[in-house]
Amino acid sequence: MQLSIGKLATVLIALLITATFVTTAAGLYVLQDNFRTIENQFDAEAHDSVRSAALAIRNQIRFYQGILQLISRNPDVSNLLAFGEHEDIVQWSVTVGRLLPGTLGTALASPQGVVFGDPLELRVGAACQRDMQHFAAGGAIDYPLLHSDVEGFEHFDLLTRVSLPSSESAGTLFVSFRLDILKDILDGMSFQGDRFVLLDGHAQERLQIGVPAAQQRTASYRVKVPDTTWELILHRPLPASSNYFADLVVADLAILIAVSILMISVARTTYARFSADMARVHTALEDVLQGRYRRPEKPPAIKEAGILMADIEHLALKIQDQSQELRQQSLSDPLTGIFNRRYFDLMLAHLHEQSRRRRPSTLVVIDLNDFKQVNDEFGHAVGDLVLQETAGFLLSRVRATDIVARLGGDEFALILTNMAGDRLEEWLIGLIHDHDHRLLETHDPPLPLCRLSVGAAQIDAHIYPQPADAFSAADSTMYGIKQRRDIRHSRFAIARDTSRAAAVTLLMDAL
Repeated sequence: MQLSIGKLATVLIALLITATFVTTAAGLYVLQDNFRTIENQFDAEAHDSVRSAALAIRNQIRFYQGILQLISRNPDVSNLLAFGEHEDIVQWSVTVGRLLPGTLGTALASPQGVVFGDPLELRVGAACQRDMQHFAAGGAIDYPLLHSDVEGFEHFDLLTRVSLPSSESAGTLFVSFRLDILKDILDGMSFQGDRFVLLDGHAQERLQIGVPAAQQRTASYRVKVPDTTWELILHRPLPASSNYFADLVVADLAILIAVSILMISVARTTYARFSADMARVHTALEDVLQGRYRRPEKPPAIKEAGILMADIEHLALKIQDQSQELRQQSLSDPLTGIFNRRYFDLMLAHLHEQSRRRRPSTLVVIDLNDFKQVNDEFGHAVGDLVLQETAGFLLSRVRATDIVARLGGDEFALILTNMAGDRLEEWLIGLIHDHDHRLLETHDPPLPLCRLSVGAAQIDAHIYPQPADAFSAADSTMYGIKQRRDIRHSRFAIARDTSRAAAVTLLMDAL
């Protein structure tokens, strides 16, 4: 049989009225015990706050480190370090720095830790250079490295090695991120009066969030930031204390005068707080399921609800970690290993916005002709092999700063980030010529020859107001070519307004 909160409150009122005169002596002990409970709850919440903040910092650093590792494992990066021209290496560093949000400096270094390019232009300070050379020599470093000696350029450094296929070191990838990233994280997790202090591996203060409380006692809570040499300290004001003995005397007098009114008020307040806490628990669970959980500004009024909310917060943080890992895995196409449609759409929108201030990039949409015939007559295994070989060919035709993505089915897309407008036509001619020549050299009858239909357009916000408009221009141009396709040759067209030559349609004989 379930007992409702309302009935329980009524029973408690009757018991409290009866026991008023015999519980006076025990009241002081109860109040003292409650005060200890408040202190314990305060300590638990403060520990949870500083641990959650440390985990949030760890997750942010892990996310950035994962991006660097993905970049460093790209064979084009090791080839660039091993065989690339000095100017190409510097340009690659500048381009990557523009694509990664929150960066201060980006550079590639030799196996000895020497930066390619002007360190000042790449925003690599002297201390960062020394750390990089020490890292390249195999020395131990406090990782991630923190630098706050130059006001306005406070940052932390992430490093990862770039290896050749022979496992030999090709060099080091260096990226520094502004400390404002960590400041925003701590700001979002601070309560009124809180002060966070971040220490490096030498216990030196590198970042401080919040203002020290004036004439107010504070408690300090220190934790290690996981996977780093850093420490995070939380200074939180202690709750105001009171004279519980005097409160007990006043409470006894009040109970003797109007215990019934007081108990009714307590019962109603308890019921209201419990109902409010249960509503907050329900809302928190819904937020966890929707992936938008935020820590409540105030702790629950009911202890049991507070314990439940702590469990919900732990679950939310775990889900966020897993979601972050899944997000990183979701950026590539599982069949071909190149980027997928999701990453392509993100970069198209980003470069479209960048075109308002910088030279626009070029979008190329590619479709395989007669691919359906391959699947229908020879099976999906052969079709998958054709897609993989096509993806490999496209990767071999672009630079490390360019993007190759599979949009779905037999459709691919390229984003050429540094393609001059007067070179686009020549580059497309070379692309389809080399593709058709490769088909003839590797052709295995009776397998059909999958020629290419190619459409190109500029990612220029001054021409196309929306990213989708630029894609539609390239896609429509490609389909116009596909409708007039020639089984003997691959063909391409450049969208109107993309070059000085109006609507250009060129045919290229593969032989």
